[in-house]
Amino acid sequence: MLIRQKTVLALLSRANRPLSPTVFVKLIFLLRQETDLKNESAFYDFVPYKYGPFSFALYRELTNLRRDGYVASDEERVSLCKQTLDLTDAKIDELPTAFQEAVDEVIRRCGRKGKKELLKDVYARYPWYATNSELTDLRPKSLPGVKKTSPAVYTAGYEGKSVDAFFNHLLKSGIRLVVDVRANAVSRQYGFSKKQFNEIARRLGLDYRHMPDLGIPSEFRVDLSDFDSYQRLLRKYEQEMIPKIGDSIDVVGKLMEKTPAVLVCFEKDVRCCHRSRLADAVARKSGLEVRHI
Repeated sequence: MLIRQKTVLALLSRANRPLSPTVFVKLIFLLRQETDLKNESAFYDFVPYKYGPFSFALYRELTNLRRDGYVASDEERVSLCKQTLDLTDAKIDELPTAFQEAVDEVIRRCGRKGKKELLKDVYARYPWYATNSELTDLRPKSLPGVKKTSPAVYTAGYEGKSVDAFFNHLLKSGIRLVVDVRANAVSRQYGFSKKQFNEIARRLGLDYRHMPDLGIPSEFRVDLSDFDSYQRLLRKYEQEMIPKIGDSIDVVGKLMEKTPAVLVCFEKDVRCCHRSRLADAVARKSGLEVRHI
């Protein structure tokens, strides 16, 4: 079991009462924002959603904890499963002291707050995460405006990011359309396979379009061991593949002229990703500036 999952169990144990799903998520959010866990890269990240800060990864793992018999949850409450409390306590005992202290701190400060009081407090101190909330009566009067992004050829890589952190970055950058340029939109990491990626984008109000013909087929992506091998592949892509996909490049250019759109692929280092050469090709045809975000 992952440390962050054990932390979820610890929070539910320390709360000592069933929590509404909304309160549960907000307490985990405060763990991320206001304790030493903010420095834990593997902990949960959040996006602005219907009831404020939300984590798709957290909810997926909550489902797994319920499947494994540690958590009882439904639409109205989240709590520990009574039948497995001994196993749960053993998992909590494995938590590093710093994580246990962080949980104790958040429960001490906020664990007894009601849903409305907690939401109002979180919204007031973290207004970005209230921007998409449907609870308009609880939102602060002054909210961060949606960033007005000028037309450009935007690109982004998700390597090293959770799906929540990645989409939060896109939202903050003003992106409205995700153009997936992977030849095969599959991933072992939660949230980045095509079906999940598309669904999360939709739920966050973003459009999604997969254009596999703009990617590099997997048979060409073998033996990529160092920077030079990536550059050889990208030169091949630029010289041999891009000339064959001119119509799709035109389509992308027109999309980016109309709405803030981003070319998305895996690699963090844009110099080692075909989206860099693709973006240059789109820019040449559209006259737009390239911006790697």
